[in-house]
Amino acid sequence: MKKLAILDRDGTFIWEPEKPEGVDPRETFPLKGAEEVQFLPGAIEGMKKLREAGYTLVMATNQTFLGTEKHPQDVFDAVMNKIKNELAMHGLSFDFIMVCPHGPDDGCTCRKPAIGGLYPYMGTVEEGVDFQNSLMFGDRDTDRQFADNLKVRFVKIETNGPFVIPELF
Repeated sequence: MKKLAILDRDGTFIWEPEKPEGVDPRETFPLKGAEEVQFLPGAIEGMKKLREAGYTLVMATNQTFLGTEKHPQDVFDAVMNKIKNELAMHGLSFDFIMVCPHGPDDGCTCRKPAIGGLYPYMGTVEEGVDFQNSLMFGDRDTDRQFADNLKVRFVKIETNGPFVIPELF
């Protein structure tokens, strides 16, 4: 059975820009280019440790209004390519990447904390997933709710803080 380590992206394993005060806390302020990609302390080492412990890496990220002027698709693609290339240099990759491009009020089934964005992946592996021993790493309440909806253990990461894995090993 597969144990999953599901990781939120921004603020969990890569640096996330600060939000201005007084904005909707659900609002995102995406990176402006691949040059802004910074892995948080311990992220790559933590992912390696998870892989060595038999976890399959999955990314689950909300990317509000992806494909709009505020969050252009080409910038997102450049950021993702930088992430994938950096991880590849360390022998790491994600088995599946779930990206929700919708806004917080769009009512989609793929925006965390909903789990519909994982259905294309889960449909192929669900019977072989060890949910009891799977983990969700995230920095927001929506990540915690996502973990609850999947019935997996939540690991709280401080936004833009070090990536710390629980003492499981």
